[in-house]
Amino acid sequence: METQVKVTLFILIVMTLSIQSQNTYLKITEDDKISVSYPPGTKFELKDNLGYIILKESDTELVYKIDSDYTLEVFPTYKKDKDVYNLTNGKIELVSNADYMNAIKHKKGAYQSYGVSLDKASYMDSTVKKGETNTVLEFSNGVVFKYTDGNVSAIWNDEEVEVKGKYLIYSDAGVVKISYNPKNKEMWWTYEPNEK
Repeated sequence: METQVKVTLFILIVMTLSIQSQNTYLKITEDDKISVSYPPGTKFELKDNLGYIILKESDTELVYKIDSDYTLEVFPTYKKDKDVYNLTNGKIELVSNADYMNAIKHKKGAYQSYGVSLDKASYMDSTVKKGETNTVLEFSNGVVFKYTDGNVSAIWNDEEVEVKGKYLIYSDAGVVKISYNPKNKEMWWTYEPNEK
């Protein structure tokens, strides 16, 4: 009986931590001007110059100042490879999802990733899939993303561009990364410029 109670408590703790870890998203600011964000629950490790892990994903909001050599490894769920940042200046933040959701819902351009913002989001009830919502997202860099009844497409500079996975939009300007749930209209996006 005692073992069963311990197992039940362990499962409850793990479930609670898993749910809570979805309450923050990762924001990386380099040189106090360039920032990129990753969706809630994205795994990451911040390592010092000796390779020791200093910070990992968490549900606790915080700001970690970068003032020497660090390596940040981010493991996005939308691709197989990790993203690696070699940082010497800036900050790593775990920011409340509520702040992000409030920004994108209430103020055009309030959230930016490498200078790109979401200019317009339109939602329409699906006539084909009951309980789902279609969307059109228009970004300041000219990318337009459309989700219609499970089908996706994207346009950049009036030409159709490739959408890979769920949902990476490649253009000459860079990559817009979108997560969209048509059942509850929950949407997340970030932008990554092409390396020059």
